[in-house]
Amino acid sequence: MEPRNVRIKVDAKFFREGSVIAGTAKSHYDSIVTDLQLESDEPAERIAQLIRMAEASCFTMAALRNVAPVELCATVNGSPFEVAV
Repeated sequence: MEPRNVRIKVDAKFFREGSVIAGTAKSHYDSIVTDLQLESDEPAERIAQLIRMAEASCFTMAALRNVAPVELCATVNGSPFEVAV
């Protein structure tokens, strides 16, 4: 399969609330939209399969869509450092 003129645009809307100085800062995202444009002479189902597989193999999309444990490991001056999150 040889798609032509492939263009991908990702529009991510992020925001932060709270204060770093007050220790209340939090980051969030509202949405992420991927706009894919391409040209191809392939049948529609083959193009759809290519798009599905491209998205399914994207680590960023997987991280955003699937809940997974997140852990912070900090080291200060060569020693483990506990940070209450």
